Amino acid sequence: MVTLFELVCEPYNLHQAWQQLRAGKTTAERRKGAGVDGMTLAAWEADADARLAALQAALWQGSYRPEALLWFNVPHREPGRTRRLGIPTVTDRVAQRAVHRVLEPLYETVFLSCSHGYRPERSVFTAVAHILWHRAQGLRWVVDADIADYFNTVMHTRLLRQLAALEDERLRALLAGWLEVGATRPGLGLAQGAVISPLLANLYLHPFDVALIWDGWALVRYADDFVILCADKRAAQAALVDAADALAALDLALNAEKTTIVPFGPDFEFLGARFEG
Repeated sequence: MVTLFELVCEPYNLHQAWQQLRAGKTTAERRKGAGVDGMTLAAWEADADARLAALQAALWQGSYRPEALLWFNVPHREPGRTRRLGIPTVTDRVAQRAVHRVLEPLYETVFLSCSHGYRPERSVFTAVAHILWHRAQGLRWVVDADIADYFNTVMHTRLLRQLAALEDERLRALLAGWLEVGATRPGLGLAQGAVISPLLANLYLHPFDVALIWDGWALVRYADDFVILCADKRAAQAALVDAADALAALDLALNAEKTTIVPFGPDFEFLGARFEG
């Protein structure tokens, strides 16, 4: 039986990972500059076949080790704030994309429809459409919430326990290595800018999605931003308590400054969309 790690190392998968990297689907992939090793995408491409062969050999022989990330700040969507990105080397980006290609189809069979961020065939537009569908069912109050410092507070030990279900020690070791070099604090954090981080971010929050949906709440989540639509204000208050409890179970917390309960209308804005009633 072929293991997940063997699928990652398969030459065709690595080649497709490189092609997707060149096409630019994530922040890290769109960045044409080099990582800490100084190797740009253009330089890597000049000898791509040999580099892919070397990467496959290193992965297969167990000698692959991820490089440190190149860290820098970029403007946040909120004025006056910045976001810290950690960019892997091109070689590490190819390896992460190869793992992503293998794991994403598996997790897509598990992730719930309430989750819209960083997923194939989903986007801000599908999240907004989902909200409008819930509104059409008569839900007139909204818990508009944000997770406090999410990407910097993901607990590695908890995430690795979730990854243990993969039952592939070599693949888990790869992921653990990327978590370590991408840590924002010892044992914590996902590097925004790393190819594998969005998938792991959704995996970490999957138990949160399950808890809220199991409790019967109309949840719509996009990464660390989420809303819960409710029939009335009292229900919204109860939903907020349940959401806080579900996050606490993951060692996460609500961002009090960005979490509100509002009636559906002009005071409600989500992912740049303003809802007028």
